[in-house]
Amino acid sequence: MLLPAFVGGAWSPTKAAVMHSMLELARLQPGETLWDLGAGDGRFLVAALERGAKVVGVEIDPIRWFICRLRCRRFKDRAQVIRGNMFHLSLEGADVVTFYLSQAAADRLRDKLERELKDGARVVSNRRPIPGWRPSRIDAKNQVYVYVIGEHHLEEGLEGV
Repeated sequence: MLLPAFVGGAWSPTKAAVMHSMLELARLQPGETLWDLGAGDGRFLVAALERGAKVVGVEIDPIRWFICRLRCRRFKDRAQVIRGNMFHLSLEGADVVTFYLSQAAADRLRDKLERELKDGARVVSNRRPIPGWRPSRIDAKNQVYVYVIGEHHLEEGLEGV
């Protein structure tokens, strides 16, 4: 039960208003694939599924993983919930990656996201900016940051840092 706190952060559910802001700012389209890192209880995945997306949720905590699977079971053809460590999985093929993790985990994800995501993929973070990246869109009220891979997402002068 303590493992999530050491890998990505202690569980803290995303508020509904923030979740909807994240999905709007991501410009998620039907048929696109959204990966939610630290999927928790699956409410974010269900919101994306209701918008017509395919989803992959990653959750390391066995109890939350089970709850997440239960929530997504009616969308079985478009939902996959993986019990595992997000740092050990490939994100290739993701159109949108979302997370609400610790700042340390967001820092650690940076290289993985740059390496594995295709140009045009969107990264949407709740409350945790990615160091050295320039957001394409921001919801300052809800602290949501959206980055688009390949669209000058790196801050000038910080490439390779």
